[in-house]
Amino acid sequence: MNKRIFLINIFLVLYLFSMAQYKFVARILEADTKEILIGATAVQEGTSNGATADSIGKVSLNFSQTGSFSIIVSYLGYKSEKLTIEIPQKNSPLVIYLKTDETQLEEVVVSSVRTNSTIENIPTKIEVLGLEEVNEENGIKPGNIMSLLSDVAGIQMQQVSASSGNTYARIQGLDGRYTQILKDGLPLFGGMSGNLSIMQIPPLDLKQIEIIKGCGSTLYGADAIGGIINLISKNPQNKQELSLTLNQTTLLESNLNLYASKKYDKFGYTFFAGETFQKQGDIDKDGLTDVPAVNSITIHPKLFFYLNPKSVLSVNYTATFDNRKGGEMNYFSESYNNSYYHISTNSQRHSADINWNYRFSDKSILTAKFSNSYLNQSIDTKDYDFGAKQNIFYSEISYFNSFKTSDWVFGVNFNGDNFKKNDQNFTGIDDYNYRTIGLFAQNTWHVNGKLSIESGLREDYHSKYGLFTLPRLSFMYKFNKEFTGRLNGGLGYKIPIQFSYIDPETDIKNTIKTELKPEKSQGINADINYNKYFSEDLSLTVNQAFFLTNIQDPVIDTLSTTEQTILSNADKSLLTKGLQSYIRMNYKDLEVYLGYVYTDTKKNYDLVHPTPYTVPKHQFSTTFFYDLSENFVFGIESTYMAGQLDENYNKTKYYLLIAAMLRYSFKNFDFVLNGENLLDFRQNKYEQIYSGTINNPVFHKLWAPIDGRVLNLSVKWTLD
Repeated sequence: MNKRIFLINIFLVLYLFSMAQYKFVARILEADTKEILIGATAVQEGTSNGATADSIGKVSLNFSQTGSFSIIVSYLGYKSEKLTIEIPQKNSPLVIYLKTDETQLEEVVVSSVRTNSTIENIPTKIEVLGLEEVNEENGIKPGNIMSLLSDVAGIQMQQVSASSGNTYARIQGLDGRYTQILKDGLPLFGGMSGNLSIMQIPPLDLKQIEIIKGCGSTLYGADAIGGIINLISKNPQNKQELSLTLNQTTLLESNLNLYASKKYDKFGYTFFAGETFQKQGDIDKDGLTDVPAVNSITIHPKLFFYLNPKSVLSVNYTATFDNRKGGEMNYFSESYNNSYYHISTNSQRHSADINWNYRFSDKSILTAKFSNSYLNQSIDTKDYDFGAKQNIFYSEISYFNSFKTSDWVFGVNFNGDNFKKNDQNFTGIDDYNYRTIGLFAQNTWHVNGKLSIESGLREDYHSKYGLFTLPRLSFMYKFNKEFTGRLNGGLGYKIPIQFSYIDPETDIKNTIKTELKPEKSQGINADINYNKYFSEDLSLTVNQAFFLTNIQDPVIDTLSTTEQTILSNADKSLLTKGLQSYIRMNYKDLEVYLGYVYTDTKKNYDLVHPTPYTVPKHQFSTTFFYDLSENFVFGIESTYMAGQLDENYNKTKYYLLIAAMLRYSFKNFDFVLNGENLLDFRQNKYEQIYSGTINNPVFHKLWAPIDGRVLNLSVKWTLD
């Protein structure tokens, strides 16, 4: 009996051992880079027998019997592989390579650094607002991109005029004049033409927005000390695209936007036409407009000629007609009676460009581009009329060549800026005609699978201010699949054009002519990024960034006792430094974003008031998006601002802005109900935003919104 039990036990042990004696071992790697795909899965088809790749990409599966089996290997963003294996395994471990699946994980290709690389492989830190964000903005704010840019951590949309609503993009605490706005890599806005620019750019025909924070002068020359915002237009697709957007707000703003595109064998086109109409509004009932009257029309056709498989030519034209009026409400009720205080701005902006690309191969590309932008603007006020014309042209030829371990870009550009005022009696404002020629070279060296070094050098020669040498250096190190570090530094400069430093609506008549020197800067940015895909349902991104920019010979203005604006170069620098932190999590249909920006800006030339006014020291942002169902999407955003000073260098009230959105999609229609500033926080609730009389007001610097709560309902129809 005991012997029988013993034999049974031996049999059971041998049986159990045989159930798990066959093991399948493999390593899962990325096909192109051979990087380890930690978290990739291998599962026996039709069973729950599976394993997850560990820190060296290793998976182990147990099999109870011999034979042929099918396993499925998968990882988020990569094409799944179905393999037939033999058990027992002859070669252990088996190496399995997965290829990127662009239908699952769209590669973000950026053009701002001229290499057309994916964002993960560029040492220069670039933030991208993609097509999804741009399309979403079209339903929330179809008239312009201000709201979209304000959602980016480190960018503050600073309203500088209560009468016209003029707003600039302030990056990392620096004034908006240090931010360079590009359209498809072309500098079309500068000097007077930078006035109202962001307010006149609708989002519907944009593919993405690329943002470089910190000095970008090595890339595009002057005016990029604070950063670059590059607006990338859509390209036509093989399928016909047609969409129409209608929008109405509670502040009586109406928008109508049309977009169409199609690509044929040898020809393609995109076409955008949009109109914005805004009725004047007095939110705080003080007799002056807080919301200007606006009528703005934009027309943007773009043609593509596919000359042969290697050569593409595009021709682009944009026309913007913008008319805005603000001032006393009586000015509107009495047929624009000029005896009332008012500011009326009329502008016509015509821009055209030609871009030609020739591909010798996938790794060798020649690009030639030319643009011309013409602005005719007039400003009518109670006290004076001012008009001027500005013409900006830019031309560039560049050559890109990719070798085994490095990418090279060489180029030359020639640009000009011509400004001429209509009335020569405004002696404080100079006409000018500037020319600049620049030579640039850039190298991206992929030292190994972990380290990449990007270096650049630009030599600009300005017709008035001479030679500027602008080096730039960037490092990127991939610690592993999840952790990446970047370090960027470079020099910059800005030509002292008077319109960059004065308010054209109020300061023109008071400006005293002075000789100014160019501003020069040194900047450095660093960040560490953690990006982890835990599964197809869960991903997490954590980013910690640091920035510092020092501007020498900054141009400042002083207001004398005779109310005259005098511009001069300060004897000491302007310094801004700080940090930016954010966390983004995606879980199934939920997206959560938490961000914080700390900005410490110091005027070293001002010992009495070293901290500039209207620059928030603390900014907290949150975003919550949830797909309620296949048709409904709900989102809520908040921004908390604290640590600002008013123009008298007194602390301002901290405030919280909350926005919410509900989108319903049905067949060819998208309906968006959106609310901005739902708590109705307004600066004019807590203080009068002007001094003097209503007929001759002197407006205070704005540190918070003045238009209050606004709701809008938009409808977008898209052709299938």
